[in-house]
Amino acid sequence: MAVDPHAGGRYTGTSVILSEGDLKLASVRERKLAIGLSAALVLIALIGLRSADLVRRRTQILRDGDRRAQNLALILDGYLRGAFVAADAALRQVALQSQRVGGPSASSDEWLPALQAARVGLPGVGSMSVVDAAGIIRHSTQPAIVGQSRRDQFVFTSLSSDTTDRLVADLPFRIAMAGRTYVIPVARRIVTRTGAFDGIAVASMFPDSLRSFFRNVDVGREGSVAVFHDGGAVLFREPLDRNPIGESATGSPMFEVARRIGGTGLYRGRVDMDGPVLRTAFRALPSDHFIVAVSLSEHELLAEWRRDALTSLSIAVVATLVLTALVLLLYRQMDVRHSAEQSLIRAQRLESLGQLTGGVAHDFNNLLTVILGNVSLLKTATGKNAIPAEDELLAEIERAGRRAADLTRQLLAFARRQPLMPRIVDLGQAVASAEPMLRRVAGERAALRVVPSTSPCLANVDPVHVETALLNLCINAREAMPEGGTLIIETGSVTLDEHYVRSAGDIAPGRYSLITVNDSGGGILPDHVPRVFEPFFTTKAPGTGSGLGLSMVYGFVKQSGGHVKVYSEVGRGTSVKMYFPEASGVPAAVTPAPEDEPRGFGEVVLVVEDEPPVRALAVRLLRRLGYAVLEAQDGEAAIALAESDTRIDLLLTDVILPGDLSGPRIAEAIVQRRPELPVLFASGYSREMIDLGAQGDSSVRFLPKPYDRRSLALAVREALRKRPVVAR
Repeated sequence: MAVDPHAGGRYTGTSVILSEGDLKLASVRERKLAIGLSAALVLIALIGLRSADLVRRRTQILRDGDRRAQNLALILDGYLRGAFVAADAALRQVALQSQRVGGPSASSDEWLPALQAARVGLPGVGSMSVVDAAGIIRHSTQPAIVGQSRRDQFVFTSLSSDTTDRLVADLPFRIAMAGRTYVIPVARRIVTRTGAFDGIAVASMFPDSLRSFFRNVDVGREGSVAVFHDGGAVLFREPLDRNPIGESATGSPMFEVARRIGGTGLYRGRVDMDGPVLRTAFRALPSDHFIVAVSLSEHELLAEWRRDALTSLSIAVVATLVLTALVLLLYRQMDVRHSAEQSLIRAQRLESLGQLTGGVAHDFNNLLTVILGNVSLLKTATGKNAIPAEDELLAEIERAGRRAADLTRQLLAFARRQPLMPRIVDLGQAVASAEPMLRRVAGERAALRVVPSTSPCLANVDPVHVETALLNLCINAREAMPEGGTLIIETGSVTLDEHYVRSAGDIAPGRYSLITVNDSGGGILPDHVPRVFEPFFTTKAPGTGSGLGLSMVYGFVKQSGGHVKVYSEVGRGTSVKMYFPEASGVPAAVTPAPEDEPRGFGEVVLVVEDEPPVRALAVRLLRRLGYAVLEAQDGEAAIALAESDTRIDLLLTDVILPGDLSGPRIAEAIVQRRPELPVLFASGYSREMIDLGAQGDSSVRFLPKPYDRRSLALAVREALRKRPVVAR
């Protein structure tokens, strides 16, 4: 209404009166608008977060691809450098021989035995030759080329005008030899006693001896590995059906890019117009005139990311449709109820929805547990009617179930970890399993020999860490034998007596399983032996070692309850002995893949779960994992079993149970009677929202729903391994 101040208090104008129904209708419309906007904002926020995560992951994947290409280029660089070390050593001997016999003009009777001796032990070298200062071949282990001129070759022109003492490699050179088409001449200067240029010593290397290593580099179907000579020729290009050695590299986009960026760096682009986008790492070997190029396909690097992005898009479409349907349904309910008391109904509905959210999450996770658990059972089933584990329908069901579980966990703000577990391992089998990898690490110049024990050497260790320890020791041994040598790995059992224990000081007497790694390298100085296990202590040149390899070995062995000892003698070699307490039982799989499941050894698990399908699934999974199972549908039944003399090794209980006895209260009651009993809680709620009562501390073990066979196996084994120690 409007009031005229000059009208003596009388009302003038018009009055607008809104009915109670109009006010309620306006309130309903405002709430509809608010709900619609909120739903849209939530959906946009979720899609935005997921999109940002996908963009971040894509960037990280490409960065990892660049690092991988750089690491492969570095490895191939090192291999290529190492391939020329032996030839360089032989050429140095020839250069010294020249001064002893009087230069290239000396007779063949003096030169030929020296050239033949220098070629011994170099299977990748075809011939050794001596070229005089005029560029004429005077002596060679291949008589047919004696007298030929090498004046115009790159190695001669380079070394005749260069006074530095270095090895120079030439372009691939075509030859007429059965089974061979090209050689790579590598040469070193020959000087007189006064330092004047007197010719060159040349070794002709067969590039095929190096090509096999490059073929083993995994760069995918669309990637490639190439080695160019900076003079414009191809040395290697893999994978390729034909042999490209000796072809001109001039005009090749890859070679031109390498020259443009200076031989070392990163490049992203296409080599061919219709080819894939490649991420290429270049590394130059200036002293050897070679450029290594490792290319990884961006398309292959992002294959898994594209599948994930497509799945996220599908989920976003489904979530939009579902959210739209829910909003429309809510609008309809609000329209039907708008004539009632809005405030009270709204308060009641919000309270009901709050309770429903928890119940739906709990029930939904129970359903997902049954789905994913039975999929894992189907994948491991055997028999006539078993479904293949790689069946696409099973994979689709599992992917959909895990995606739904991921969304539920995101909404409830939950995360979990899956630690590796120690197990009974036959150390002889562990070494045998790792032998192919160790041979590659040791390299061609080291002769690796494995001497297994005649009887099983059992230890309770993490097989992955055993392999890592062996890898570190073999790398140290290889670097201790730069010119080659013998590397021996032995396994066995030994009894450590009181005398040894008193001298060692950090081990108990008894039976131990033993791994010994011996090398014939230069040994370790006596003053350095006591410090070899110190973090960051290294005797290597700066930038060639972190000093953490032996520290990692030491930490793993000590954590496993064992003992490690180093014996070394300068000039004779080094022996590293790893002692692990001898174990008994059935050895588990050696070096298991990350998806392997720890199994039980007859431990008794009490399962408390009110949902029959979930309880039946848990019982079935545990029994197939090697556990004995007792089951109870509520707290009263579980406590009754605990009060009896029945053996129980683990309590696995749901958190949310009907009645007054929740999971934490059941655990509190049972642990009072059995203090040593470990407890594992299972629920679909966020861990922060669960009231764990007396059990609520950081040591509470928690199994999130939904779970499958693997996650259940890991959680149960972890709980059994970390059972509490009770003072008596």
